[in-house]
Amino acid sequence: MNLHVNANEVAAVLLADGWHEVRAGTFVTGPFAFAGATDGSSADIGGQPGFGLTTDEGAVVMGPLSSLLAVRLEAAQDQERTPLQELAYRLDGRILTAGGAESVRFTHAGEDFEVWLGATKYGPRWLFAAAGERDGAVDYGFAEKDPVDQVARAVMGDLKAGMRPGRPGAATDHPDAD
Repeated sequence: MNLHVNANEVAAVLLADGWHEVRAGTFVTGPFAFAGATDGSSADIGGQPGFGLTTDEGAVVMGPLSSLLAVRLEAAQDQERTPLQELAYRLDGRILTAGGAESVRFTHAGEDFEVWLGATKYGPRWLFAAAGERDGAVDYGFAEKDPVDQVARAVMGDLKAGMRPGRPGAATDHPDAD
C-alpha cells in the first residue's frame, strides 16, 4: 500500500527536536544540495531527496527528506482554504511568493506552469503562463470571486489539448475571455 501525501495539506512536521508548524502551502520536496555562498559551487548529496518549508514564524527550514519523522496533515473538510490554496491543492502545486505577489506553480508533463490573480483592464483575473514567462499569459476571463475549480479545469483542459501558454506562437487570450 502506498501512502500519498499532498504537500499542500502538510500542517506540521516532526523533526528530531519536535513538531514544527508549517505555513500553509509552503512545504515542498526536491533534490537536496548545498550551494556555495561565495564561489557558486554546489555539493550534491548523492541525489538525496530533500524538503523545504516555512514555519508559521517565518523561518525557512530545509533538509534531507530522511530527517522527517512524521507529517501532520490538515483534514480537507476541516480547513478553510484561500482561493490560491485551493488552486494549489487542485493542481497539485505549491504557492510561491515573488516580488510580493503570490502564484501557484505546478508541473505538467515535465514543464512548470504558474497561475496567479493578476491585474487586468477588467480588474483582478486569473492568469496562466509557463513558469517565468508571464508576458504570454492567458486570461481565462475568470474573476477573483469565480470558483477556482473552473480555473483548474480550464488550465488542465488546455494543457491536455497541447496548449503551452507563454511560449512563442501561443495564444495570449482564451477564446472565452471577455
